[in-house]
Amino acid sequence: MARKCEICGKEPRNGNTVSKSKVTTRRRWKPNIQKIRSITAEGTVKRMYVCTKCMKAGKVQKA
Repeated sequence: MARKCEICGKEPRNGNTVSKSKVTTRRRWKPNIQKIRSITAEGTVKRMYVCTKCMKAGKVQKA
């Protein structure tokens, strides 16, 4: 599954998990990407990968 939002371009981020003893291990933060049917500007229906923040903000119209 695509891990990039087609609306805002949000992608996974890398960083460290830091425990109480300050031991660091690598980890990834993945955006909440959903595959939805949306209506494009031309009025056609298209399947897109969109993050839930864009859906909640109304940046994409669901079909």
